[in-house]
Amino acid sequence: MLKRRSVLAAAGWTIVGASAVRAQAWPTQQVKIVVPYIPGGATDTAGRVLAEKMTALLGQQVIVENKGGGNTIIGMDMVAKSKPDGHTLLLGTTTLATNAALGLKQPYDPLKDFQPISTVADIPDILAVHPSIPVKTLPELVDWLAKQPEKTRYGTSGVGNQPHLWAELLRARLDMKMENVAYKGVADTLRDVLAGHVPIIIDVVLPTGNHVAAGRLNGICVASPERSTICPTVPTVGELGMKDMESAVFYGLVAPAGVPRPVIDRLNGLVHEAIKDPAVIKKYSDLGFVMTGSTPEAYLEKLKFETQRWTKVVKDNGIKIEG
Repeated sequence: MLKRRSVLAAAGWTIVGASAVRAQAWPTQQVKIVVPYIPGGATDTAGRVLAEKMTALLGQQVIVENKGGGNTIIGMDMVAKSKPDGHTLLLGTTTLATNAALGLKQPYDPLKDFQPISTVADIPDILAVHPSIPVKTLPELVDWLAKQPEKTRYGTSGVGNQPHLWAELLRARLDMKMENVAYKGVADTLRDVLAGHVPIIIDVVLPTGNHVAAGRLNGICVASPERSTICPTVPTVGELGMKDMESAVFYGLVAPAGVPRPVIDRLNGLVHEAIKDPAVIKKYSDLGFVMTGSTPEAYLEKLKFETQRWTKVVKDNGIKIEG
Protein backbone atom coordinates (compact mmCIF):
# COMPACT_ATOMS: atom_id res chain seq x y z
CA MET A 1 0.00 0.00 0.00
CA LEU A 2 1.43 3.39 -1.02
CA LYS A 3 1.96 5.97 1.66
CA ARG A 4 -0.01 9.23 1.34
CA ARG A 5 3.20 11.20 0.73
CA SER A 6 4.14 8.89 -2.10
CA VAL A 7 0.71 9.28 -3.67
CA LEU A 8 0.93 13.06 -3.47
CA ALA A 9 4.43 13.02 -4.91
CA ALA A 10 3.26 10.84 -7.76
CA ALA A 11 0.36 13.18 -8.41
CA GLY A 12 2.74 16.14 -8.44
CA TRP A 13 5.01 14.51 -10.98
CA THR A 14 1.98 13.68 -13.10
CA ILE A 15 1.02 17.37 -13.21
CA VAL A 16 4.58 18.46 -14.03
CA GLY A 17 4.82 15.73 -16.64
CA ALA A 18 1.56 16.81 -18.24
CA SER A 19 2.80 20.41 -18.47
CA ALA A 20 6.02 19.26 -20.07
CA VAL A 21 4.09 17.18 -22.59
CA ARG A 22 1.92 20.19 -23.47
CA ALA A 23 5.02 22.31 -24.02
CA GLN A 24 6.60 19.64 -26.21
CA ALA A 25 3.39 19.28 -28.20
CA TRP A 26 3.03 23.03 -28.76
CA PRO A 27 2.43 24.26 -31.37
CA THR A 28 -0.18 21.88 -32.74
CA GLN A 29 -1.57 24.41 -35.20
CA GLN A 30 -0.90 27.76 -36.79
CA VAL A 31 0.19 30.45 -34.32
CA LYS A 32 -1.40 33.87 -34.62
CA ILE A 33 0.05 37.19 -33.47
CA VAL A 34 -2.68 39.80 -33.21
CA VAL A 35 -1.51 43.33 -34.04
CA PRO A 36 -4.08 45.78 -32.60
CA TYR A 37 -3.69 48.22 -35.51
CA ILE A 38 -4.73 48.30 -39.14
CA PRO A 39 -2.22 47.02 -41.74
CA GLY A 40 0.72 49.25 -42.55
CA GLY A 41 2.86 51.30 -40.20
CA ALA A 42 5.73 50.42 -37.89
CA THR A 43 3.75 48.22 -35.48
CA ASP A 44 2.35 46.04 -38.24
CA THR A 45 5.77 45.71 -39.87
CA ALA A 46 7.39 44.86 -36.53
CA GLY A 47 4.81 42.13 -35.97
CA ARG A 48 5.38 40.64 -39.42
CA VAL A 49 9.16 40.62 -39.03
CA LEU A 50 8.80 38.79 -35.72
CA ALA A 51 6.24 36.34 -37.14
CA GLU A 52 8.45 35.55 -40.11
CA LYS A 53 11.44 34.75 -37.92
CA MET A 54 9.37 32.70 -35.47
CA THR A 55 8.00 30.69 -38.40
CA ALA A 56 11.54 29.80 -39.43
CA LEU A 57 12.52 28.87 -35.88
CA LEU A 58 9.41 26.81 -35.15
CA GLY A 59 8.87 25.08 -38.44
CA GLN A 60 5.22 26.03 -37.96
CA GLN A 61 3.51 28.98 -39.59
CA VAL A 62 3.17 32.12 -37.47
CA ILE A 63 0.89 34.74 -38.99
CA VAL A 64 -0.16 38.29 -38.18
CA GLU A 65 -3.82 39.19 -37.85
CA ASN A 66 -4.65 42.90 -37.76
CA LYS A 67 -7.44 43.88 -35.40
CA GLY A 68 -7.40 47.67 -35.18
CA GLY A 69 -9.78 50.07 -33.51
CA GLY A 70 -10.78 51.33 -30.09
CA ASN A 71 -7.30 52.62 -29.25
CA THR A 72 -6.08 48.97 -29.53
CA ILE A 73 -8.80 47.73 -27.15
CA ILE A 74 -10.61 45.66 -29.82
CA GLY A 75 -7.54 43.61 -30.69
CA MET A 76 -6.46 43.23 -27.08
CA ASP A 77 -9.93 42.10 -26.00
CA MET A 78 -9.89 39.44 -28.71
CA VAL A 79 -6.65 38.00 -27.34
CA ALA A 80 -7.71 38.28 -23.70
CA LYS A 81 -10.75 36.12 -24.47
CA SER A 82 -8.87 33.60 -26.64
CA LYS A 83 -8.18 30.02 -25.61
CA PRO A 84 -5.05 30.02 -23.40
CA ASP A 85 -3.14 27.42 -25.37
CA GLY A 86 -0.33 29.57 -26.78
CA HIS A 87 -1.69 29.69 -30.33
CA THR A 88 -3.14 33.22 -30.10
CA LEU A 89 -0.74 35.95 -29.00
CA LEU A 90 -0.71 39.74 -28.91
CA LEU A 91 1.96 42.17 -29.98
CA GLY A 92 1.33 44.40 -27.01
CA THR A 93 2.18 48.07 -27.10
CA THR A 94 2.41 50.90 -24.59
CA THR A 95 -1.39 51.05 -24.58
CA LEU A 96 -1.33 48.08 -22.20
CA ALA A 97 -0.28 50.75 -19.69
CA THR A 98 -1.55 54.06 -21.07
CA ASN A 99 -5.16 52.99 -21.70
CA ALA A 100 -5.50 52.21 -18.01
CA ALA A 101 -3.69 55.43 -17.08
CA LEU A 102 -6.16 57.40 -19.19
CA GLY A 103 -9.10 55.72 -17.47
CA LEU A 104 -10.44 54.16 -20.66
CA LYS A 105 -13.11 51.52 -20.19
CA GLN A 106 -11.58 48.15 -21.01
CA PRO A 107 -13.41 44.78 -21.05
CA TYR A 108 -10.36 43.11 -19.50
CA ASP A 109 -7.73 43.80 -16.85
CA PRO A 110 -4.43 44.45 -18.67
CA LEU A 111 -2.38 43.27 -15.68
CA LYS A 112 -4.42 40.16 -14.90
CA ASP A 113 -5.96 38.92 -18.15
CA PHE A 114 -2.69 38.71 -20.07
CA GLN A 115 0.44 36.65 -19.48
CA PRO A 116 3.57 38.59 -20.45
CA ILE A 117 6.08 36.62 -22.51
CA SER A 118 8.89 39.06 -23.32
CA THR A 119 9.49 42.63 -24.31
CA VAL A 120 10.59 42.91 -27.93
CA ALA A 121 11.65 46.46 -28.78
CA ASP A 122 11.37 50.12 -27.88
CA ILE A 123 11.03 53.17 -30.11
CA PRO A 124 12.19 56.12 -28.00
CA ASP A 125 10.77 59.62 -27.83
CA ILE A 126 12.49 62.66 -29.28
CA LEU A 127 12.24 66.41 -28.83
CA ALA A 128 13.11 68.49 -31.89
CA VAL A 129 12.65 72.12 -32.96
CA HIS A 130 12.35 74.11 -36.15
CA PRO A 131 15.66 75.78 -37.18
CA SER A 132 14.03 79.19 -36.77
CA ILE A 133 14.25 78.76 -32.99
CA PRO A 134 17.72 80.00 -31.95
CA VAL A 135 18.56 77.08 -29.65
CA LYS A 136 20.76 74.01 -29.90
CA THR A 137 20.49 72.48 -26.42
CA LEU A 138 17.79 71.65 -23.89
CA PRO A 139 18.87 74.32 -21.36
CA GLU A 140 18.83 76.89 -24.19
CA LEU A 141 15.33 75.79 -25.17
CA VAL A 142 14.02 76.06 -21.59
CA ASP A 143 15.54 79.53 -21.30
CA TRP A 144 14.14 80.62 -24.68
CA LEU A 145 10.64 79.40 -23.78
CA ALA A 146 10.74 81.31 -20.50
CA LYS A 147 11.40 84.56 -22.37
CA GLN A 148 8.45 84.26 -24.76
CA PRO A 149 5.45 86.51 -24.03
CA GLU A 150 3.01 83.59 -24.34
CA LYS A 151 3.20 79.83 -24.12
CA THR A 152 4.86 78.28 -27.17
CA ARG A 153 3.02 75.49 -28.95
CA TYR A 154 4.49 72.04 -29.39
CA GLY A 155 3.03 69.42 -31.73
CA THR A 156 2.24 65.78 -30.98
CA SER A 157 0.49 63.07 -32.96
CA GLY A 158 -2.49 62.87 -30.60
CA VAL A 159 -3.87 63.45 -27.12
CA GLY A 160 -3.00 60.85 -24.53
CA ASN A 161 -0.56 58.82 -26.59
CA GLN A 162 2.79 57.94 -25.09
CA PRO A 163 4.84 60.78 -26.67
CA HIS A 164 2.26 63.31 -25.45
CA LEU A 165 2.44 61.91 -21.92
CA TRP A 166 6.24 62.07 -22.00
CA ALA A 167 6.03 65.64 -23.29
CA GLU A 168 3.91 66.62 -20.31
CA LEU A 169 6.27 64.83 -17.93
CA LEU A 170 9.23 66.69 -19.44
CA ARG A 171 7.37 70.02 -19.47
CA ALA A 172 6.54 69.72 -15.77
CA ARG A 173 10.03 68.51 -14.84
CA LEU A 174 11.73 71.51 -16.45
CA ASP A 175 8.91 74.03 -16.01
CA MET A 176 8.82 74.55 -19.78
CA LYS A 177 6.43 77.27 -20.90
CA MET A 178 4.67 75.44 -23.73
CA GLU A 179 1.33 73.84 -24.58
CA ASN A 180 0.26 70.90 -26.72
CA VAL A 181 -1.25 71.04 -30.18
CA ALA A 182 -2.54 67.55 -30.91
CA TYR A 183 -2.82 66.32 -34.49
CA LYS A 184 -4.45 63.18 -35.86
CA GLY A 185 -1.12 61.68 -36.82
CA VAL A 186 2.57 62.40 -37.08
CA ALA A 187 2.37 63.25 -40.80
CA ASP A 188 0.13 66.23 -40.04
CA THR A 189 2.32 67.23 -37.10
CA LEU A 190 5.48 67.18 -39.18
CA ARG A 191 3.85 69.14 -41.99
CA ASP A 192 3.18 72.11 -39.71
CA VAL A 193 6.44 71.82 -37.76
CA LEU A 194 8.57 71.65 -40.92
CA ALA A 195 6.68 74.68 -42.25
CA GLY A 196 7.44 76.54 -39.02
CA HIS A 197 3.79 76.97 -38.04
CA VAL A 198 4.42 75.01 -34.83
CA PRO A 199 8.04 75.34 -33.68
CA ILE A 200 8.45 72.20 -31.56
CA ILE A 201 7.66 68.53 -32.06
CA ILE A 202 7.68 65.74 -29.50
CA ASP A 203 7.18 62.27 -30.95
CA VAL A 204 9.13 59.05 -31.52
CA VAL A 205 12.43 58.91 -33.40
CA LEU A 206 10.94 57.76 -36.69
CA PRO A 207 10.06 59.54 -38.89
CA THR A 208 10.97 62.72 -36.95
CA GLY A 209 14.58 61.62 -36.51
CA ASN A 210 15.01 61.38 -40.28
CA HIS A 211 14.25 65.09 -40.57
CA VAL A 212 16.78 65.80 -37.82
CA ALA A 213 19.41 63.75 -39.64
CA ALA A 214 18.64 65.66 -42.85
CA GLY A 215 19.03 69.02 -41.11
CA ARG A 216 15.41 70.07 -41.50
CA LEU A 217 14.91 70.02 -37.73
CA ASN A 218 17.28 70.44 -34.79
CA GLY A 219 17.27 67.50 -32.40
CA ILE A 220 17.37 68.53 -28.74
CA CYS A 221 17.25 65.17 -26.93
CA VAL A 222 16.17 61.55 -27.26
CA ALA A 223 14.67 59.61 -24.36
CA SER A 224 16.65 56.40 -24.91
CA PRO A 225 19.51 54.92 -22.85
CA GLU A 226 21.80 55.21 -25.87
CA ARG A 227 21.87 57.55 -28.84
CA SER A 228 19.58 56.65 -31.71
CA THR A 229 21.05 55.19 -34.89
CA ILE A 230 18.50 57.32 -36.78
CA CYS A 231 19.92 60.64 -35.51
CA PRO A 232 23.15 59.83 -33.61
CA THR A 233 24.17 63.46 -33.03
CA VAL A 234 21.26 64.05 -30.64
CA PRO A 235 22.14 63.61 -26.94
CA THR A 236 20.17 61.31 -24.64
CA VAL A 237 18.29 62.48 -21.58
CA GLY A 238 20.82 60.51 -19.53
CA GLU A 239 23.64 62.59 -20.97
CA LEU A 240 21.69 65.65 -19.86
CA GLY A 241 21.48 64.36 -16.29
CA MET A 242 17.91 63.03 -16.53
CA LYS A 243 18.20 59.25 -16.83
CA ASP A 244 14.85 58.92 -15.04
CA MET A 245 13.25 60.65 -18.04
CA GLU A 246 14.00 57.78 -20.40
CA SER A 247 10.81 56.92 -22.24
CA ALA A 248 9.66 55.00 -25.29
CA VAL A 249 6.75 53.39 -27.03
CA PHE A 250 7.47 49.78 -26.09
CA TYR A 251 6.45 46.52 -27.69
CA GLY A 252 6.23 43.03 -26.27
CA LEU A 253 4.60 39.66 -26.82
CA VAL A 254 1.81 38.59 -24.46
CA ALA A 255 -0.61 35.68 -24.28
CA PRO A 256 -4.00 35.24 -22.65
CA ALA A 257 -3.73 34.48 -18.93
CA GLY A 258 -3.62 30.77 -18.19
CA VAL A 259 -1.19 29.57 -20.85
CA PRO A 260 0.94 26.80 -19.26
CA ARG A 261 4.26 28.10 -18.01
CA PRO A 262 6.34 25.65 -20.11
CA VAL A 263 4.71 27.09 -23.24
CA ILE A 264 5.39 30.65 -22.03
CA ASP A 265 9.03 29.72 -21.41
CA ARG A 266 9.35 28.23 -24.88
CA LEU A 267 7.82 31.34 -26.43
CA ASN A 268 10.18 33.52 -24.40
CA GLY A 269 13.13 31.58 -25.76
CA LEU A 270 11.83 31.96 -29.32
CA VAL A 271 11.44 35.73 -28.94
CA HIS A 272 14.97 36.07 -27.57
CA GLU A 273 16.39 33.95 -30.36
CA ALA A 274 14.47 35.97 -32.96
CA ILE A 275 15.54 39.41 -31.73
CA LYS A 276 19.20 38.42 -31.64
CA ASP A 277 19.17 37.60 -35.35
CA PRO A 278 21.20 40.25 -37.26
CA ALA A 279 18.63 40.43 -40.06
CA VAL A 280 15.83 41.04 -37.57
CA ILE A 281 17.88 43.65 -35.72
CA LYS A 282 18.56 45.46 -39.02
CA LYS A 283 14.88 45.51 -39.99
CA TYR A 284 13.84 46.82 -36.59
CA SER A 285 16.65 49.37 -36.51
CA ASP A 286 15.52 50.74 -39.87
CA LEU A 287 12.13 51.38 -38.23
CA GLY A 288 13.74 53.25 -35.35
CA PHE A 289 13.40 50.40 -32.85
CA VAL A 290 15.90 49.36 -30.22
CA MET A 291 15.81 45.64 -29.37
CA THR A 292 15.08 44.74 -25.74
CA GLY A 293 13.98 41.29 -24.56
CA SER A 294 13.15 40.32 -20.98
CA THR A 295 11.82 37.63 -18.70
CA PRO A 296 8.02 37.37 -18.32
CA GLU A 297 8.37 38.70 -14.77
CA ALA A 298 10.42 41.73 -15.83
CA TYR A 299 7.89 42.55 -18.53
CA LEU A 300 5.06 42.44 -15.97
CA GLU A 301 7.00 44.77 -13.66
CA LYS A 302 7.56 47.15 -16.56
CA LEU A 303 3.83 47.21 -17.29
CA LYS A 304 3.10 47.99 -13.64
CA PHE A 305 5.72 50.75 -13.54
CA GLU A 306 4.56 52.38 -16.78
CA THR A 307 0.90 52.23 -15.69
CA GLN A 308 1.72 53.99 -12.41
CA ARG A 309 4.01 56.48 -14.12
CA TRP A 310 1.52 57.62 -16.74
CA THR A 311 -1.47 57.52 -14.38
CA LYS A 312 0.24 60.22 -12.32
CA VAL A 313 1.01 62.30 -15.41
CA VAL A 314 -2.60 62.04 -16.60
CA LYS A 315 -3.93 63.03 -13.17
CA ASP A 316 -1.46 65.87 -12.63
CA ASN A 317 -2.20 67.40 -16.03
CA GLY A 318 -5.94 66.67 -16.33
CA ILE A 319 -5.46 64.79 -19.61
CA LYS A 320 -8.66 63.29 -20.99
CA ILE A 321 -9.55 61.54 -24.23
CA GLU A 322 -12.78 60.08 -25.50
CA GLY A 323 -13.19 56.35 -25.13
